[in-house]
Amino acid sequence: MNTNELAFFTSSVNRLIEGQLILVDKHIATVLKSVAKSPTLCRALTNTLKNMSYATEFSRARVTWTSADGIKESRLKLPVDRNRQFAFVVCLLTEVDCGKRNILDFLREYYNAGTNELSYARFASEVLKPFKAAGENLLREIDPDSLNAEFVSQAQQYFSAENMYVETNTLADIFTLMEEVRLTLIDQHLSEETVAEIATVSEALVNSLYLKNPIIARVCYIAYKNTVKQFDVVSTKLEQIVILFNRVNFK
Repeated sequence: MNTNELAFFTSSVNRLIEGQLILVDKHIATVLKSVAKSPTLCRALTNTLKNMSYATEFSRARVTWTSADGIKESRLKLPVDRNRQFAFVVCLLTEVDCGKRNILDFLREYYNAGTNELSYARFASEVLKPFKAAGENLLREIDPDSLNAEFVSQAQQYFSAENMYVETNTLADIFTLMEEVRLTLIDQHLSEETVAEIATVSEALVNSLYLKNPIIARVCYIAYKNTVKQFDVVSTKLEQIVILFNRVNFK
């Protein structure tokens, strides 16, 4: 077994879940390619489809009702069995990939949430995430520790923390200084890799402060400080940022 089976499948489904709707065709093709290149997934898919009719499963999965205002609505309820669930979604994605099913029409019919983007987010949550879990379950023997529930639970407990409080004015001052740092460094003719690293730690720090998780915020702060401190041109601004962060209670 090739450990890349698990890596390729997980990364391709993640891109489909997190990607923009405009790129859905490209990402679906990549997911189907990851399945086709995995002997483990192909074997499971073949064995499941021997005893399963996709058309019948789709008919069973389709739930319809009439809302209070008289509008007929529909939703798909995935098979409970994980192998059937995996096979069902592969078949569904194949229909979209080959043009037999239009993704926008499908979303409006079964996962309508007001806008195309919100409908896709609902589809990702109710279909793609369970599909990912089902596929990873099939591939669990490739790298058992990567899917170890105990390790996942341990990590969740480690990062679990009550929200901290950061004064609004302090946040505003930090963000103002960070923007000044960014603008100053733009003129330093840095490499693309360095620019990307600065952008990554900056965005992570900003969002960690909005998230208000003290553990994550502290890690992002350390990453930002250590990335930026190598540039003497912004040392004074960084010192001011450090002073402001001394007011933040990470505990």
